[in-house]
Amino acid sequence: MQKSALWQLLFFSFILAGLTGALYRVGMLMALPDLLSLQNVRHAHSHLMFFGWAAPLPLYIIWRIIGFEEVPKNRNYHIMEWGLWGMLGFGLLSFPFFLLFGYRPVPFGSSSLPLSVICSGMVMICWYLFMGGYLSIRKKIPEEKRNSWFEAALVMLFVCSLGAWGVAVVQFLGITNPLMGKALTHFFLACFTEGWVVLAIVALLDEALGIGIGEYMLSPTILMSGVLLGAPLTFPYGISETLLTPLMLNTARFGGFVAGAGLSIIGYSILRSGKVSRSIWIWPVGLLLLKSILQILASVMPSALWLSDHALRIFYLHVLLLGAFTLTGVAFFHKFRGLSYRSYTGVAISVAIVLVSLLLLTRFWPVAWGGMWIYNLVTGAALLPVIAVIFEWFKLRT
Repeated sequence: MQKSALWQLLFFSFILAGLTGALYRVGMLMALPDLLSLQNVRHAHSHLMFFGWAAPLPLYIIWRIIGFEEVPKNRNYHIMEWGLWGMLGFGLLSFPFFLLFGYRPVPFGSSSLPLSVICSGMVMICWYLFMGGYLSIRKKIPEEKRNSWFEAALVMLFVCSLGAWGVAVVQFLGITNPLMGKALTHFFLACFTEGWVVLAIVALLDEALGIGIGEYMLSPTILMSGVLLGAPLTFPYGISETLLTPLMLNTARFGGFVAGAGLSIIGYSILRSGKVSRSIWIWPVGLLLLKSILQILASVMPSALWLSDHALRIFYLHVLLLGAFTLTGVAFFHKFRGLSYRSYTGVAISVAIVLVSLLLLTRFWPVAWGGMWIYNLVTGAALLPVIAVIFEWFKLRT
Protein backbone atom coordinates (compact mmCIF):
# COMPACT_ATOMS: atom_id res chain seq x y z
CA MET A 1 0.00 0.00 0.00
CA GLN A 2 2.71 2.47 1.00
CA LYS A 3 6.35 2.45 -0.01
CA SER A 4 7.36 2.41 3.63
CA ALA A 5 6.84 -0.62 5.85
CA LEU A 6 6.11 1.67 8.82
CA TRP A 7 2.37 1.05 8.59
CA GLN A 8 2.95 -2.71 8.91
CA LEU A 9 4.95 -2.21 12.12
CA LEU A 10 2.06 -0.12 13.43
CA PHE A 11 -0.44 -2.90 12.78
CA PHE A 12 1.93 -5.52 14.18
CA SER A 13 2.29 -3.49 17.38
CA PHE A 14 -1.47 -3.24 17.78
CA ILE A 15 -1.93 -6.98 17.19
CA LEU A 16 0.82 -7.93 19.65
CA ALA A 17 -0.51 -5.50 22.28
CA GLY A 18 -4.05 -6.82 21.75
CA LEU A 19 -2.91 -10.43 22.17
CA THR A 20 -1.12 -9.43 25.38
CA GLY A 21 -4.33 -7.81 26.64
CA ALA A 22 -6.16 -11.06 25.94
CA LEU A 23 -3.38 -12.94 27.80
CA TYR A 24 -4.00 -10.67 30.79
CA ARG A 25 -7.65 -11.70 30.76
CA VAL A 26 -6.62 -15.37 30.56
CA GLY A 27 -4.39 -14.79 33.60
CA MET A 28 -7.45 -13.69 35.56
CA LEU A 29 -9.09 -17.05 34.85
CA MET A 30 -6.14 -19.40 35.36
CA ALA A 31 -2.56 -19.38 36.51
CA LEU A 32 0.01 -18.12 34.04
CA PRO A 33 3.47 -19.72 33.69
CA ASP A 34 5.84 -18.83 36.54
CA LEU A 35 7.84 -16.67 34.14
CA LEU A 36 4.92 -14.24 33.81
CA SER A 37 3.10 -12.10 36.33
CA LEU A 38 -0.22 -10.39 35.75
CA GLN A 39 1.27 -7.01 36.59
CA ASN A 40 4.06 -7.38 34.04
CA VAL A 41 1.64 -8.61 31.37
CA ARG A 42 -0.47 -5.52 31.99
CA HIS A 43 2.59 -3.26 31.72
CA ALA A 44 3.64 -4.92 28.45
CA HIS A 45 0.13 -4.49 27.03
CA SER A 46 -0.31 -0.84 28.00
CA HIS A 47 3.20 0.32 27.08
CA LEU A 48 3.18 -1.29 23.65
CA MET A 49 -0.31 0.08 22.98
CA PHE A 50 0.94 3.55 23.93
CA PHE A 51 4.40 3.47 22.35
CA GLY A 52 3.65 1.27 19.34
CA TRP A 53 0.15 2.48 18.41
CA ALA A 54 -1.32 5.48 20.24
CA ALA A 55 1.75 7.71 19.83
CA PRO A 56 3.14 6.84 16.36
CA LEU A 57 -0.14 6.26 14.49
CA PRO A 58 -1.23 9.95 14.23
CA LEU A 59 2.39 10.96 13.60
CA TYR A 60 2.62 8.50 10.72
CA ILE A 61 -0.68 9.64 9.19
CA ILE A 62 0.26 13.33 9.37
CA TRP A 63 3.75 12.54 8.01
CA ARG A 64 2.19 10.71 5.09
CA ILE A 65 -0.31 13.52 4.41
CA ILE A 66 2.54 16.05 4.44
CA GLY A 67 4.27 13.85 1.87
CA PHE A 68 1.39 14.46 -0.53
CA GLU A 69 1.63 18.24 -0.19
CA GLU A 70 3.97 20.57 -2.04
CA VAL A 71 6.70 19.95 0.51
CA PRO A 72 10.28 19.07 -0.49
CA LYS A 73 11.33 15.59 0.71
CA ASN A 74 14.42 17.09 2.29
CA ARG A 75 16.55 16.02 5.24
CA ASN A 76 14.03 17.31 7.79
CA TYR A 77 11.24 15.28 6.24
CA HIS A 78 13.40 12.17 6.52
CA ILE A 79 14.26 13.06 10.13
CA MET A 80 10.54 12.70 10.87
CA GLU A 81 10.65 9.28 9.22
CA TRP A 82 13.69 8.26 11.30
CA GLY A 83 11.81 9.35 14.41
CA LEU A 84 8.91 7.07 13.44
CA TRP A 85 11.24 4.12 12.86
CA GLY A 86 12.95 4.78 16.18
CA MET A 87 9.80 5.04 18.31
CA LEU A 88 8.34 1.87 16.78
CA GLY A 89 11.64 0.00 17.08
CA PHE A 90 12.29 0.93 20.70
CA GLY A 91 8.61 0.43 21.57
CA LEU A 92 8.76 -3.16 20.28
CA LEU A 93 12.17 -3.69 21.89
CA SER A 94 10.77 -2.68 25.28
CA PHE A 95 7.96 -5.24 25.02
CA PRO A 96 9.83 -8.40 26.13
CA PHE A 97 11.48 -6.53 28.99
CA PHE A 98 8.15 -5.22 30.29
CA LEU A 99 6.58 -8.66 29.81
CA LEU A 100 9.26 -10.57 31.72
CA PHE A 101 10.65 -8.00 34.15
CA GLY A 102 8.26 -5.04 34.31
CA TYR A 103 10.19 -2.04 35.63
CA ARG A 104 12.77 -4.23 37.38
CA PRO A 105 16.42 -4.12 36.28
CA VAL A 106 17.54 -6.92 33.97
CA PRO A 107 20.76 -8.87 34.70
CA PHE A 108 23.30 -7.66 32.14
CA GLY A 109 26.81 -9.03 32.53
CA SER A 110 28.12 -8.20 35.99
CA SER A 111 25.49 -5.52 36.55
CA SER A 112 21.80 -4.97 35.97
CA LEU A 113 20.00 -2.36 33.87
CA PRO A 114 16.36 -1.20 33.76
CA LEU A 115 16.12 -1.99 30.05
CA SER A 116 12.35 -1.42 29.83
CA VAL A 117 12.80 2.08 31.25
CA ILE A 118 15.78 2.78 28.97
CA CYS A 119 13.81 1.74 25.88
CA SER A 120 10.88 3.90 26.99
CA GLY A 121 13.21 6.86 27.31
CA MET A 122 14.53 6.23 23.81
CA VAL A 123 10.95 6.21 22.50
CA MET A 124 10.42 9.71 23.89
CA ILE A 125 13.71 10.92 22.42
CA CYS A 126 12.36 9.72 19.06
CA TRP A 127 9.23 11.81 19.73
CA TYR A 128 11.52 14.83 20.00
CA LEU A 129 13.30 13.81 16.80
CA PHE A 130 9.97 13.79 14.94
CA MET A 131 8.96 17.12 16.50
CA GLY A 132 12.26 18.69 15.51
CA GLY A 133 11.85 17.51 11.92
CA TYR A 134 8.28 18.82 11.83
CA LEU A 135 9.21 22.24 13.21
CA SER A 136 11.97 22.51 10.60
CA ILE A 137 9.65 21.62 7.73
CA ARG A 138 6.64 23.54 9.07
CA LYS A 139 7.56 26.77 7.32
CA LYS A 140 7.39 24.92 3.99
CA ILE A 141 3.74 24.01 4.63
CA PRO A 142 1.27 26.69 3.47
CA GLU A 143 -0.37 28.28 6.52
CA GLU A 144 -3.88 27.35 5.39
CA LYS A 145 -2.83 23.68 5.21
CA ARG A 146 -1.31 23.49 8.68
CA ASN A 147 -3.39 21.46 11.10
CA SER A 148 -3.57 23.52 14.32
CA TRP A 149 -5.20 20.59 16.17
CA PHE A 150 -2.21 18.42 15.36
CA GLU A 151 0.21 21.09 16.51
CA ALA A 152 -1.71 21.42 19.80
CA ALA A 153 -1.53 17.63 20.14
CA LEU A 154 2.26 17.78 19.69
CA VAL A 155 2.42 20.29 22.54
CA MET A 156 0.63 17.80 24.81
CA LEU A 157 2.90 14.97 23.69
CA PHE A 158 5.89 17.07 24.71
CA VAL A 159 4.30 18.06 28.04
CA CYS A 160 3.42 14.47 28.93
CA SER A 161 7.03 13.40 28.30
CA LEU A 162 8.13 15.85 31.01
CA GLY A 163 6.05 13.90 33.51
CA ALA A 164 7.78 10.67 32.50
CA TRP A 165 11.23 12.23 32.87
CA GLY A 166 10.09 13.55 36.27
CA VAL A 167 9.38 10.00 37.44
CA ALA A 168 12.93 9.00 36.46
CA VAL A 169 14.37 11.97 38.36
CA VAL A 170 12.36 11.10 41.49
CA GLN A 171 13.63 7.51 41.37
CA PHE A 172 17.22 8.63 40.73
CA LEU A 173 17.15 11.04 43.68
CA GLY A 174 15.61 8.38 45.93
CA ILE A 175 12.64 10.54 46.96
CA THR A 176 10.46 8.32 49.14
CA ASN A 177 7.27 10.39 49.10
CA PRO A 178 4.79 7.97 47.40
CA LEU A 179 2.56 10.82 46.25
CA MET A 180 5.35 12.45 44.22
CA GLY A 181 6.02 9.43 42.00
CA LYS A 182 2.34 8.61 41.57
CA ALA A 183 1.45 12.22 40.76
CA LEU A 184 4.11 12.44 38.04
CA THR A 185 3.16 9.05 36.58
CA HIS A 186 -0.49 10.01 36.34
CA PHE A 187 0.42 13.47 35.04
CA PHE A 188 2.10 11.66 32.12
CA LEU A 189 -0.93 9.39 31.63
CA ALA A 190 -3.45 12.25 31.84
CA CYS A 191 -1.56 14.45 29.37
CA PHE A 192 -1.09 11.50 27.02
CA THR A 193 -4.64 10.13 27.00
CA GLU A 194 -6.72 13.24 27.70
CA GLY A 195 -4.41 15.59 25.82
CA TRP A 196 -2.35 13.99 23.06
CA VAL A 197 -4.80 11.21 22.13
CA VAL A 198 -7.91 13.42 22.21
CA LEU A 199 -6.35 16.25 20.18
CA ALA A 200 -4.81 13.77 17.73
CA ILE A 201 -8.25 12.25 17.10
CA VAL A 202 -9.75 15.69 16.49
CA ALA A 203 -6.81 16.58 14.21
CA LEU A 204 -7.34 13.47 12.10
CA LEU A 205 -11.11 13.95 11.93
CA ASP A 206 -10.63 17.60 10.99
CA GLU A 207 -8.17 16.55 8.28
CA ALA A 208 -10.35 13.77 6.89
CA LEU A 209 -13.63 15.67 6.88
CA GLY A 210 -12.34 19.14 6.02
CA ILE A 211 -14.15 20.88 8.88
CA GLY A 212 -13.95 24.63 8.32
CA ILE A 213 -13.21 27.06 11.14
CA GLY A 214 -16.72 28.49 10.82
CA GLU A 215 -18.30 25.05 11.29
CA TYR A 216 -17.17 24.85 14.92
CA MET A 217 -19.64 26.30 17.39
CA LEU A 218 -16.82 28.16 19.11
CA SER A 219 -13.42 29.23 17.90
CA PRO A 220 -11.11 26.18 17.54
CA THR A 221 -8.52 28.14 19.53
CA ILE A 222 -10.90 28.34 22.50
CA LEU A 223 -11.91 24.68 22.19
CA MET A 224 -8.37 23.33 21.98
CA SER A 225 -7.33 25.63 24.83
CA GLY A 226 -9.98 23.95 26.98
CA VAL A 227 -8.42 20.55 26.31
CA LEU A 228 -4.87 21.89 26.76
CA LEU A 229 -5.85 23.40 30.13
CA GLY A 230 -8.12 20.64 31.39
CA ALA A 231 -6.19 17.51 30.45
CA PRO A 232 -3.17 18.02 32.76
CA LEU A 233 -5.45 18.85 35.69
CA THR A 234 -7.16 15.44 35.57
CA PHE A 235 -4.09 13.55 36.81
CA PRO A 236 -5.43 13.08 40.39
CA TYR A 237 -8.15 10.74 39.05
CA GLY A 238 -5.56 7.97 38.74
CA ILE A 239 -4.22 8.33 42.28
CA SER A 240 -5.49 6.13 45.12
CA GLU A 241 -8.38 7.63 47.09
CA THR A 242 -6.35 7.36 50.30
CA LEU A 243 -3.78 9.80 48.91
CA LEU A 244 -6.25 12.26 47.35
CA THR A 245 -6.90 15.58 49.07
CA PRO A 246 -10.13 17.56 48.52
CA LEU A 247 -8.12 20.17 46.60
CA MET A 248 -6.68 17.54 44.24
CA LEU A 249 -10.09 15.99 43.64
CA ASN A 250 -11.72 19.36 42.94
CA THR A 251 -8.85 20.27 40.61
CA ALA A 252 -9.41 17.04 38.68
CA ARG A 253 -13.17 17.73 38.54
CA PHE A 254 -12.58 21.21 37.16
CA GLY A 255 -10.08 19.99 34.56
CA GLY A 256 -12.30 17.10 33.53
CA PHE A 257 -15.33 19.34 33.13
CA VAL A 258 -13.47 21.95 31.06
CA ALA A 259 -11.88 19.31 28.80
CA GLY A 260 -15.10 17.27 28.53
CA ALA A 261 -17.27 20.29 27.75
CA GLY A 262 -14.85 21.47 25.08
CA LEU A 263 -14.69 18.00 23.53
CA SER A 264 -18.48 17.65 23.50
CA ILE A 265 -18.77 20.95 21.61
CA ILE A 266 -16.12 19.74 19.15
CA GLY A 267 -17.91 16.43 18.61
CA TYR A 268 -21.31 18.07 18.22
CA SER A 269 -19.86 20.61 15.75
CA ILE A 270 -18.46 17.79 13.63
CA LEU A 271 -21.82 15.99 13.68
CA ARG A 272 -23.68 19.20 12.88
CA SER A 273 -21.48 19.78 9.84
CA GLY A 274 -23.29 16.89 8.14
CA LYS A 275 -20.03 15.40 6.87
CA VAL A 276 -20.12 12.20 8.92
CA SER A 277 -23.60 10.87 8.20
CA ARG A 278 -23.66 7.49 6.48
CA SER A 279 -19.86 7.22 6.57
CA ILE A 280 -17.29 5.27 8.57
CA TRP A 281 -16.42 8.43 10.50
CA ILE A 282 -19.68 8.24 12.46
CA TRP A 283 -18.16 5.46 14.63
CA PRO A 284 -15.20 7.42 16.05
CA VAL A 285 -17.17 10.66 16.32
CA GLY A 286 -19.92 8.88 18.27
CA LEU A 287 -17.43 7.27 20.64
CA LEU A 288 -15.62 10.58 21.09
CA LEU A 289 -18.92 12.14 22.16
CA LEU A 290 -19.57 9.22 24.52
CA LYS A 291 -16.13 9.75 26.06
CA SER A 292 -16.84 13.46 26.59
CA ILE A 293 -20.19 12.69 28.25
CA LEU A 294 -18.56 10.18 30.61
CA GLN A 295 -15.88 12.72 31.48
CA ILE A 296 -18.45 15.42 32.28
CA LEU A 297 -20.49 13.00 34.40
CA ALA A 298 -17.38 12.01 36.35
CA SER A 299 -16.78 15.70 37.06
CA VAL A 300 -20.20 16.35 38.58
CA MET A 301 -21.22 13.01 40.12
CA PRO A 302 -20.31 11.97 43.70
CA SER A 303 -16.86 10.38 43.52
CA ALA A 304 -18.00 7.40 45.63
CA LEU A 305 -20.05 6.18 42.65
CA TRP A 306 -17.09 5.72 40.30
CA LEU A 307 -13.66 6.57 41.75
CA SER A 308 -13.18 3.15 43.34
CA ASP A 309 -14.63 1.27 40.35
CA HIS A 310 -11.48 0.23 38.49
CA ALA A 311 -13.51 -1.64 35.88
CA LEU A 312 -15.37 1.56 34.99
CA ARG A 313 -12.08 3.36 34.39
CA ILE A 314 -10.92 0.51 32.15
CA PHE A 315 -14.18 0.85 30.19
CA TYR A 316 -13.65 4.61 29.86
CA LEU A 317 -10.07 4.21 28.61
CA HIS A 318 -11.14 1.61 26.05
CA VAL A 319 -13.92 3.91 24.78
CA LEU A 320 -11.19 6.45 24.04
CA LEU A 321 -8.21 4.32 22.97
CA LEU A 322 -9.70 1.18 21.45
CA GLY A 323 -12.86 2.95 20.35
CA ALA A 324 -12.50 6.54 19.12
CA PHE A 325 -8.73 6.48 18.53
CA THR A 326 -8.29 3.09 16.87
CA LEU A 327 -11.36 3.45 14.68
CA THR A 328 -10.17 6.88 13.53
CA GLY A 329 -6.76 5.48 12.61
CA VAL A 330 -8.12 2.43 10.79
CA ALA A 331 -10.55 4.67 8.88
CA PHE A 332 -7.58 6.62 7.54
CA PHE A 333 -6.01 3.47 6.13
CA HIS A 334 -9.30 2.77 4.36
CA LYS A 335 -9.14 6.30 3.00
CA PHE A 336 -5.54 5.83 1.82
CA ARG A 337 -6.27 2.50 0.16
CA GLY A 338 -9.79 3.22 -1.10
CA LEU A 339 -11.19 0.00 0.46
CA SER A 340 -14.87 -0.76 0.84
CA TYR A 341 -16.40 -0.12 4.24
CA ARG A 342 -17.29 -3.77 4.85
CA SER A 343 -14.06 -4.82 6.57
CA TYR A 344 -14.00 -1.57 8.56
CA THR A 345 -17.46 -2.39 9.87
CA GLY A 346 -16.04 -5.68 11.13
CA VAL A 347 -13.42 -3.81 13.18
CA ALA A 348 -16.06 -1.39 14.51
CA ILE A 349 -18.41 -4.21 15.56
CA SER A 350 -15.57 -6.08 17.29
CA VAL A 351 -14.71 -2.91 19.23
CA ALA A 352 -18.36 -2.44 20.21
CA ILE A 353 -18.50 -6.02 21.53
CA VAL A 354 -15.40 -5.43 23.65
CA LEU A 355 -16.85 -2.25 25.12
CA VAL A 356 -20.14 -3.96 26.02
CA SER A 357 -18.23 -6.86 27.60
CA LEU A 358 -16.16 -4.45 29.73
CA LEU A 359 -19.32 -2.72 30.90
CA LEU A 360 -20.43 -6.06 32.39
CA LEU A 361 -17.49 -5.88 34.82
CA THR A 362 -18.56 -2.54 36.30
CA ARG A 363 -20.85 -2.03 39.27
CA PHE A 364 -23.57 -0.87 36.89
CA TRP A 365 -24.15 -4.52 35.95
CA PRO A 366 -26.31 -6.20 38.64
CA VAL A 367 -24.34 -8.56 40.88
CA ALA A 368 -27.18 -11.10 40.73
CA TRP A 369 -26.60 -11.43 36.99
CA GLY A 370 -22.87 -12.02 37.40
CA GLY A 371 -20.81 -15.19 37.26
CA MET A 372 -17.76 -16.69 35.61
CA TRP A 373 -19.48 -16.47 32.25
CA ILE A 374 -18.77 -12.73 32.24
CA TYR A 375 -15.00 -13.25 32.59
CA ASN A 376 -15.06 -15.93 29.90
CA LEU A 377 -16.99 -13.55 27.64
CA VAL A 378 -14.58 -10.67 28.28
CA THR A 379 -11.59 -12.91 27.53
CA GLY A 380 -13.08 -14.14 24.28
CA ALA A 381 -14.20 -10.66 23.25
CA ALA A 382 -10.66 -9.31 23.73
CA LEU A 383 -9.53 -11.39 20.76
CA LEU A 384 -12.12 -10.03 18.35
CA PRO A 385 -10.44 -6.68 17.51
CA VAL A 386 -7.15 -8.52 17.04
CA ILE A 387 -8.75 -10.90 14.54
CA ALA A 388 -10.51 -8.01 12.77
CA VAL A 389 -7.30 -5.97 12.50
CA ILE A 390 -5.36 -8.99 11.21
CA PHE A 391 -7.99 -9.27 8.48
CA GLU A 392 -7.56 -5.54 7.78
CA TRP A 393 -3.79 -5.99 7.59
CA PHE A 394 -4.11 -8.62 4.89
CA LYS A 395 -6.65 -6.53 2.99
CA LEU A 396 -4.32 -3.54 3.02
CA ARG A 397 -1.37 -5.63 1.82
CA THR A 398 -3.21 -6.84 -1.30
